[in-house]
Amino acid sequence: MARSKAHENLHKLAPILYDTLVHLELLPYRELTTPEALKAALQGGDRLLIDATERAYHRSQNEAKQREHDRGKKTADVEDHGQGAA
Repeated sequence: MARSKAHENLHKLAPILYDTLVHLELLPYRELTTPEALKAALQGGDRLLIDATERAYHRSQNEAKQREHDRGKKTADVEDHGQGAA
């Protein structure tokens, strides 16, 4: 399947899948903000799957706060490379 056709099919079929999951009450919980919500979500279930691949993170508009959270991964190689060349 060509990439453009796959993209077209995804946008055509995703709403149908979503509506079906809602209708069958099979839509997974996305966010559980309290321990009580977690307990309610686990009622009657024998398996818990946690997807931790994405985490919501909102960058601060304050430059100093952004630097506090920056791990420096993007610039570490550049800085090391620059020191080795000197």
